Amino acid sequence: MKKDLIIKLSGELFEAAVIVLILYYVIFPVKITGNSMLETLQNGDRVLISRAAAYLNLYGKNDIVIMEYNNGTEDIEIVKRIAAVGGDTVSIKDGALYINGNLIDGYKCSVTENSEFTLEENQFYVLGDNADESIDSRYFGPVTKSSVKGLVLLRIYPFDQIHFLKG
Repeated sequence: MKKDLIIKLSGELFEAAVIVLILYYVIFPVKITGNSMLETLQNGDRVLISRAAAYLNLYGKNDIVIMEYNNGTEDIEIVKRIAAVGGDTVSIKDGALYINGNLIDGYKCSVTENSEFTLEENQFYVLGDNADESIDSRYFGPVTKSSVKGLVLLRIYPFDQIHFLKG
């Protein structure tokens, strides 16, 4: 009798552990804070991210990611859109931002001197959709793949605005 109970409990514990691992790595809920991704994502929205997709590098240009950023005092997680990937050229000319020679409307750069650089294979240039409220690669430069912590898949809240953000 006790042996059957122990086998049943260990099986249920194993199932619970598998579910927790799946929820932690495959889909994980995140609350959006701030206005840097307006109108795509609002302050207080809830999204599902995939940490496994980040680990496997299953994201690219125009995808929305959760990334780690050090604001000078601590590491925080921020949400941004990948605007350029390894091999792309980023230029700042007369305070305007260009990626591969294309003007990125609405994005002004505080850098006064013109510059141009090509991203290395493991680098991204990230931007917030709301240029006026976003601290992004215009300020902290390119980011590496290792700073990406999750790929945003789906907005799940508010309930009347549920939709996929990837694919």
